[in-house]
Amino acid sequence: MPTLPPGLTEWLPSGFITAFLGLLWYELKASKARINKRIDELREDMKEIRQDVKVLLLQQAAKQPITPER
Repeated sequence: MPTLPPGLTEWLPSGFITAFLGLLWYELKASKARINKRIDELREDMKEIRQDVKVLLLQQAAKQPITPER
């Protein structure tokens, strides 16, 4: 890791950089958790849509008479 300029380390309070990096790490973890939760919600939505499509196809097939050509 590159060293910080000499004046910067005197100006910043002790532990500021560590706290800042910790805050970034925490936000990244929280963001990942939010994304994973949303992906799970979308998967559930897709399951419901697939079930609805199956029901609609079965209903459509039940309305069509069976002819000898089929």
